[in-house]
Amino acid sequence: MNRAKGIALVILSAVIYGGTPSMVKYTYAHGSNPVMMTMFRSLLPLPIILMILLIKKIPVKIPAKMLGKISVIALAGSTATTIMLNMSYHYIPVGMATTLHFVYPTFVSLLCFFFYKERIDRAKILALFISSAGILCFFQGGAGGSLAGILLALSSGLTYAFYMVAVDQWGMKDMHPMVFSLYTCIFVSFYTFLYGVLTNQVTFGMSSLSWVYTFIVAVLVSIGANAFLQVGIRYTGASTSAILSMFEPITSVVCGVLILHESLSGMKLLGCGLILFAVYLLTRKRTVIA
Repeated sequence: MNRAKGIALVILSAVIYGGTPSMVKYTYAHGSNPVMMTMFRSLLPLPIILMILLIKKIPVKIPAKMLGKISVIALAGSTATTIMLNMSYHYIPVGMATTLHFVYPTFVSLLCFFFYKERIDRAKILALFISSAGILCFFQGGAGGSLAGILLALSSGLTYAFYMVAVDQWGMKDMHPMVFSLYTCIFVSFYTFLYGVLTNQVTFGMSSLSWVYTFIVAVLVSIGANAFLQVGIRYTGASTSAILSMFEPITSVVCGVLILHESLSGMKLLGCGLILFAVYLLTRKRTVIA
C-alpha cells in the first residue's frame, strides 16, 4: 500500500512540475524572468506554509545538523539546478537542454549504486533504458550548440539527481513535508535573490496577471509538488522516483498542445509511449522480472 501511495505521489508531483511551465512562460512574456520565478516560487508560499504548520501545531524546530543539510540541498539541488538549466538555454536549443537535463534518472541510479550500494535490478535497468530512449524522442533539432551549454544542461541533471538522492539518504524523506518545504523555500529564496542581485536580474515590473500566475505556480510547486515528491521518495526510493518523474515531460507536451497550441509530432507520441511503458515495468509486480 505504501509503495502504491509513493508511486501515485511521485507521478502527481511530476504532473504538477510538467503542467506549470505553461503559466511560467506567460510570466516571462510579461516582465518576469527565470531567476525571479525561482525566487518567488519559494518566497510567496512561506506565509501559507507557516499558517499550515501553526494550525496543525507542527513543531518547526529541527537540529542544526539537519538545517545544514537542507541548506546544501537547497543550494546544490534546487537553486543550482534551475540556474544552470536556464543558463544552458543561452547556448543550446531548449529541446536539447531539456533532453540532456533528463538524464538525471541515470545519475540517480549511479549515485545510489556507487555511494550507497543500492542494488539495481533488471526491471529498473530496463525501465531506465526505455525511459531514456523516450526522452530522446523529445529532442528537437537545432543549430547545434556549444560545449558550455551541453555541460550546463548535463550538470543541471546531476545536481537534480543529487537533490533526489540527498532527500532519500540524508533523512529528509522522514521529515514532515511542510517543515522540509519551509526551510527549503527560505534557503532557495535567499540564494536566488543573492544571485539575482549579483547578475542584475531582480525585477518587480510584472503585470497583475503575471503576479497571479506566479503565485499559483508557487503554491502548486512549493506546497504541492515538492512535498509530494519528498513523501514519494520515502516510499519508493530515489532511483524509482527519478524514473516515475518522467511523467513531467509527458505532461509538458500535453499542456503545450492544449494550452499553448503547440504541435504534436509522431516522435513525441512515441516518446510518451516509451516512458509510459517504462513506468509500467516499474509499477507491475516485481515477480515478473526478477
